[in-house]
Amino acid sequence: MTSSSERIPVLIVAGFLGAGKTTFIRELIPRLIPGPRAPYVLLNDFLNAAIDAFTLKGLGAEIQGLAAGCVCCDDTGSLIDAILRVPVSIRSLIIIEANGTTDPYRLIETLTLTAALRDVLGSILQVTVINESRWGKRWLPGDKHTERAQVRTASAILTNRSETATNKQKQRLRDDLLELNPRAPRLDTDSFIDLLLHETAAETLPTPNTSDPIPHAHHHVAVHLEPPLMSEEGLRQWLQALPRDILRVKGLARISDREMCYFNRTDDPFESPRIIKVRAQEGMEPAAVFIGPGLNEKSLLASFRDETRVSPFKLSL
Repeated sequence: MTSSSERIPVLIVAGFLGAGKTTFIRELIPRLIPGPRAPYVLLNDFLNAAIDAFTLKGLGAEIQGLAAGCVCCDDTGSLIDAILRVPVSIRSLIIIEANGTTDPYRLIETLTLTAALRDVLGSILQVTVINESRWGKRWLPGDKHTERAQVRTASAILTNRSETATNKQKQRLRDDLLELNPRAPRLDTDSFIDLLLHETAAETLPTPNTSDPIPHAHHHVAVHLEPPLMSEEGLRQWLQALPRDILRVKGLARISDREMCYFNRTDDPFESPRIIKVRAQEGMEPAAVFIGPGLNEKSLLASFRDETRVSPFKLSL
């Protein structure tokens, strides 16, 4: 039997679609690498886990994408298998980036009740990332329930996009956080990372609260298409023209023989598309993942043709 000191602690990074989870992990990893922890990052973000894994490459952590399904319900097997492959060491730390519509209750139950993991995992903490300007604005009832559930179970809350939130929105968020989870402190990124670096997080922060589960069902679909060659400006115009009922589009587009762009756009009307130009490398293939309710592949294909004036291209499905 593994001693408690050798069991691997787990950090769940939760938050609704586009809240900033991957950005937080990108800031977290370089701070952990020189310290006492060796992070192993498991990404579960619909079909775009492989895209996110590319963006985190080179930071010094082991990265694995889990893109077959949702780890809270229909793909727990892949998650368990990935955890069991992490080396048991006093330095290991498992970071699970849950996809934006994950039910945290089910995910935590999988981690705590699965017999094969009982002798492997140590303390479990959940940090929930919130886009302050989008809090409470989800138009599907199931999305609103999920967003609030991700707060109820949190050990700590991180908020961002505060510069685009009104005073009324900020006050509503403060009131809701106090009602939903008064135990979880609201921290900035640096304060939370400092807790992890000094290994006091497990003693300082509350464990996830799973006493009030909610019914959960996924209302969104993910569509994976291959974008054509386009200019950087054409990519920007296409992202800006997409309808806001597409909650998330993320991917990798080729802009020349030698250059590609990572791109990301949420349904936040105050947030501009994010485009990062990178040198093309072996294994990097164009891909675009759309997440939202009732997406139509033909319409999405037509959006490429309309905005970039290119001929139809082959589906990667």
